[in-house]
Amino acid sequence: MLKRRDLRGLLRVTAVLGGFAILAVLSWCTLSGAHLVLLVKGWAIPAVALTQFVAEAGCGYAWRNIVEPPRAPFWTFFRARWVRASVASLTPVSGIGGALAAVRFATLAGITGEVAIASLLLDSTIEMAAQIVFTALGFAALFLFVPRLAMFGWALMTLFLGLSAISLFVAAQRLGALRLLEAGVRWLAAYWPRLLSLTKARLHERLMALHQRRGAALGSGCIHLGCWFLGAAEIWVALCALGIPAPAEKCLIIESLGMTARSVGFFVPGALGIQEAALVMVCGLVGLSPETAMLIALVKRLRDVVLGIPALAMWQWVEVRRPRPWPQPAGGGN
Repeated sequence: MLKRRDLRGLLRVTAVLGGFAILAVLSWCTLSGAHLVLLVKGWAIPAVALTQFVAEAGCGYAWRNIVEPPRAPFWTFFRARWVRASVASLTPVSGIGGALAAVRFATLAGITGEVAIASLLLDSTIEMAAQIVFTALGFAALFLFVPRLAMFGWALMTLFLGLSAISLFVAAQRLGALRLLEAGVRWLAAYWPRLLSLTKARLHERLMALHQRRGAALGSGCIHLGCWFLGAAEIWVALCALGIPAPAEKCLIIESLGMTARSVGFFVPGALGIQEAALVMVCGLVGLSPETAMLIALVKRLRDVVLGIPALAMWQWVEVRRPRPWPQPAGGGN
């Protein structure tokens, strides 16, 4: 009988292989050699990668903005955010694994574990709220192309579920979900003494203090919303580079609904297969061919590789050069 850990690993591997299979089948059925040549020789990938790089910088600034002064330099938060996105897109872990990587990198860079965990949790909440606004705008634009009652029902259900999820997320934070994490750290510290310093962290109190910075949270939300719009700009840039220009509202629809599907498929590492299938369906709604949808999907995947490999290399370089992020207790040795 499989142990629980082995079963989780098997399910993760199955999800990754299934995603690769969907990606391969969709690419095989829609793309030709000429499409791939256009993809490799054109300027779509570097242009989209640069746009995404700017978006990651904006997200790093939004994360830093919610932390009380004095705070670490922008460069520290930006690199941690970059590592988070790269781990989530290129390694067989979910978005939670990317968040853990970001906390690890932040502590290696000198941010305390208390600040890193509490601020990242709030930043993720704000980013989710901004995505709901972005998705609502995408649905509004979609109704200009597909004014159907069925689409209106799907939009309302999607937005309702999103608002319900974020409401429960905020309520859990307010009610003290991080106190459970504090208790878990204290229990783990009995087995791993290196965690003893974290038993002094007051994660809930720190998070509640950040919640009181409403102006900073609103500013970060506006920045995150702007970064979501940069995602729509990526679609526009990619299509122009591929010689398939499209109006801005179509790019907004493709990015907002495509990223919503990717968020729903958070349990699949990198949303492999889910993102591609969603792009094919959404592009079909706005009159773009499956070939165009798969070109966009491959540009996004290759963009992740172009940005992700340097970030993972940087993380490993910091791991080698930096001391342990959490100091040993007095007399605990090294």
